[in-house]
Amino acid sequence: MKIFKYLTVILAAALAATGCYDDKGSYYTGSWTDIAAVEGMSIPGFETDYVINLVEDETLRLNPTVRFKPGVDVSQFTYNWVLGGDTIASSLKLDWLVTRTGKMEFDKDKRAAFWLIIDNKKTGENWHYYLQNESGSIQKVMISQTITPKIGVFVYEKEDGSVEWGSIKGSNAAAPEAFTTLYTDLYTRYNTTRTLEGPIAGATYTGSELIVYTNHAPDYGAMIQTSESGDYPMGVHMTTVSDEVFLGAPDGEINGQTFCTGYMQEVLTGSSLFIAPANTAYQVILPGAEPSQDNVAQIMGANPYANLMHFSVQRMTSGELWYYRYDSNRGYLRQILPDENGTVLKADRIIGVFRQPTFIDKQIKMFVAVKSGAAYQLHTYTYEQKTSGSDIITYIGKKDITSWAGGMSDDCTMFTNGIEVPLNYLYIAKGRDLWRTSYESQAAPQVVKSFPAPISAVEVVITSPNRIDVDTKELYTAVFTYDAGAKTSKMYVLDARTDDLKAYSEVETAIPGKVVCFRANQ
Repeated sequence: MKIFKYLTVILAAALAATGCYDDKGSYYTGSWTDIAAVEGMSIPGFETDYVINLVEDETLRLNPTVRFKPGVDVSQFTYNWVLGGDTIASSLKLDWLVTRTGKMEFDKDKRAAFWLIIDNKKTGENWHYYLQNESGSIQKVMISQTITPKIGVFVYEKEDGSVEWGSIKGSNAAAPEAFTTLYTDLYTRYNTTRTLEGPIAGATYTGSELIVYTNHAPDYGAMIQTSESGDYPMGVHMTTVSDEVFLGAPDGEINGQTFCTGYMQEVLTGSSLFIAPANTAYQVILPGAEPSQDNVAQIMGANPYANLMHFSVQRMTSGELWYYRYDSNRGYLRQILPDENGTVLKADRIIGVFRQPTFIDKQIKMFVAVKSGAAYQLHTYTYEQKTSGSDIITYIGKKDITSWAGGMSDDCTMFTNGIEVPLNYLYIAKGRDLWRTSYESQAAPQVVKSFPAPISAVEVVITSPNRIDVDTKELYTAVFTYDAGAKTSKMYVLDARTDDLKAYSEVETAIPGKVVCFRANQ
């Protein structure tokens, strides 16, 4: 951290337009009475600069000396450091962990004024000390935000019902060995007067905006600015919040939400499914909007979304299962998901949907796990997507998986690797365990890794998800667990291509809540 070299003292009368600090009162502009000089305020390296660049989460230390005239009662003086109109410290010695708050006011260039105020409680004198460079120009302050998510974001529910988000410290997604520290509670950090209430119904992340969908009014779809690059759709400040997803309240609870980069986005509110292209990060659902599909009870897409040959499955209120997708030229496409008799497959619940993780685009295998009564089945298909007419879906067979993973349950998570590996792994996250089998052999799965607490979220991260090809690489698999006793989550970063699920790194930071989803910055 750099330190100031010197400070030029300017009377408040010369800069009264900068405003007050945290309602501390008006500023006295008469002559000096008790102070002879202020010394020792310096940050080396900025002598000729017009802008001082501080780095968030580093410490700024200043320890000036105020020399008083003989006989002055120094106990009558108080000190306040003010940045952008927000009081950051109330002592002469400054030891401040640099943080940009929601109260700070920055100009269009993301700069703010920074000053020290000395108050004489007895006489009412108030003095501003502004920073100047060697040319006599007042220096402004910028804050570089190291917490801008460059790896990914996680969204979690806290014990009090509020929703929070955080990010992984780092800048290189291809170096998961370095994922050791997390930033948490970023919503509250910048939104001190507002809370976002859960439960979480879904989340979309584009690298510059995070959209958190909840089932709590009025924040059904709150957009959070997560980057200061780009066009600033909601303002220049990171974590600016805007309610732009829904105009008014949705017709029912949000029962499903996905965003498939470059293809489609969807929101299931009540039993109404709204589908739109993914050329923007969010949907504006207008009052009276017509849904793409009515009478939908459940939706689930292939996990992970390898954005080539994407598709989703919908379960109707009648129990019928339909295959569907969105095409930029043809719009919303839909056809039945057949059973072994060629009629529409029916089930009480969709348990898992996944596909062969390959860059080929013909005769890809897809898998749909369902629950019917007390039984669970895994149905296997091949499919080929066509530029005209219906996609070709061929039924291959089914397997009873009721006894898998120690007895299947509705709350498990099924997923494959992000790319093909020699053994064609299929994972089942259930309770504290990760089970694994081959989606080709479909032999009984075995536990390959256990955790101290139940798994709450899993995400497989690959390179260039918008185009799956021979050069695509699997970067890591993020696993989050939740300890209900401690009310904290923990992140594990694994190599799911290896036999022993090698750990890339130990993430030290505890997350103060239950992580519901992780979205990589891709």
